[in-house]
Amino acid sequence: MKRFLRVPLQVKILGLVISLLLLVIGLLTLLFAYMETNEDVEQAEELALQTAKTLSFMPVIQDSFRENKPSENLAATAEQLRDQVDASSILIEDREGLPFGYVGQGSGEDDPKDRYRALVFGSYYVTREGNGDEEVLKGIAPIIIRYDQYQKVEGTVIVEFKMKTIRENMTKDIRTMLILSCFVLFLGVFGSIILAHSIRKDTFGLEPYQIAALYRERNAVFQSVKEGIVAIDEHGMITMMNQSAKELLGITSRVRGLKAEEVIPSKSMLQALYSSKIQSNLELQYNEKTMIINSQPIMEEGKMVGTVTSFRDRTEIKKMVDALSEVKQYSEDLRAQTHEFKNKLYVLLGLIQLGKLKEAIELIQDETELQEHHSHLFFNSILDEKVQAILLGKLAKASEKKIQFEIEEESSLTPLPERIGLSPLIVILGNLIDNAFEAVNERNERVVSFFVTDIGKDIIFEIADSGAGIQVENEGLLFHKGVSSKGDNRGYGLANVKEEVDLLGGSIEWISRKEGGTIFTVFLPKG
Repeated sequence: MKRFLRVPLQVKILGLVISLLLLVIGLLTLLFAYMETNEDVEQAEELALQTAKTLSFMPVIQDSFRENKPSENLAATAEQLRDQVDASSILIEDREGLPFGYVGQGSGEDDPKDRYRALVFGSYYVTREGNGDEEVLKGIAPIIIRYDQYQKVEGTVIVEFKMKTIRENMTKDIRTMLILSCFVLFLGVFGSIILAHSIRKDTFGLEPYQIAALYRERNAVFQSVKEGIVAIDEHGMITMMNQSAKELLGITSRVRGLKAEEVIPSKSMLQALYSSKIQSNLELQYNEKTMIINSQPIMEEGKMVGTVTSFRDRTEIKKMVDALSEVKQYSEDLRAQTHEFKNKLYVLLGLIQLGKLKEAIELIQDETELQEHHSHLFFNSILDEKVQAILLGKLAKASEKKIQFEIEEESSLTPLPERIGLSPLIVILGNLIDNAFEAVNERNERVVSFFVTDIGKDIIFEIADSGAGIQVENEGLLFHKGVSSKGDNRGYGLANVKEEVDLLGGSIEWISRKEGGTIFTVFLPKG
């Protein structure tokens, strides 16, 4: 069965067409031959009988029998009629069976029984005699002569048709029918070849089993893609929607064959679906979700015949971006830690080589005290590992940049709730601390302080710097995307911070101090 399914389409069509044509032509030919045989025999019988009747009533025959003498015109009249009906012979006999006139080549046999009904009862009838090629069809009519007081059967007219001649005519008709059938068969084969070629052209030369395989692969690909994909035709009917699209759009029922308007109520989404232009990274709001949409129209001979639209929830993209930022942040912090530690090792090595052991010991003691201070804070006051990891990285980065990064001793923090994950903390604390580092980078006094507490219902983070503060003209646009006084392609950090704080149900405040510097305070509810 599988081998049959892989037979080329052209062979399948040719085989089917030829089989059907042969079946139909064969049945029609047999039916025609059967009907033609019966019809030709019936016509011959009717013609023989009608000719015999006609001759029996002709005046020339009537007069000849009244006078009991064949007329001179009798043979000519019979010959003319024989030619017209194409009979093999016409025999005119008297009551005793003696020839009264004979035209053509007869069978040479005259059975009295054939004429009995005509002579005795005056019947008109048809009979056959002989076998094979010698079989003859006879039409027999009585010659009834009317006298003054009575009428009498004086003889018979016998019109003969050879069955061999009738069969030859039937064979000619059947041969003509077969020639026409072969011509029809040729047209059918030629048409099927053109049809198969046209179908292959429409299917880009692919065989049906290849198209079926592509269809299965397409469905598997569409269903495996995490992005939502919707395809519509030129009439706005949905032809395909994968499971991811149904989940993102909140659809549970079957949608294939439905109008897009019946399934998607959003006008902005429908405009993207029906657009005849390519849409790239278009942000739309749908059911309180931010969708990133890409739309590609399907063109055929310059006419749009449908569109394919892909979309996904911006939250997923954001998670990926946060994950990348997290990895990048860890990488930078580790690099800063390594660089700073390496610098201190080089200094320590130099002091030892110069014999300044006292200074080397003091450097080790200072570093030890600093590490003990941080360890005390981390392991006794700030107990959340995610915050510890972020602060350790920032301490190394501050040391590399020669910035005094202070963690307030009054800070206290127990492990954070599970809903406050690492990614939001990296965005919130990472951006605020990095902004503080940038704010003090060009100042003489480079001090950034960090404070955290979870006493009460909220978790409070406070980052203060000794920078120049926030300019008055930027205060209203502080958390807007792309707005920054630091140059182009900036202004996304605080916007991302605000977004994450809002997602966690918190709030953010800031104060620009008169003496210089800015304090950002973040409030995150525990519940």
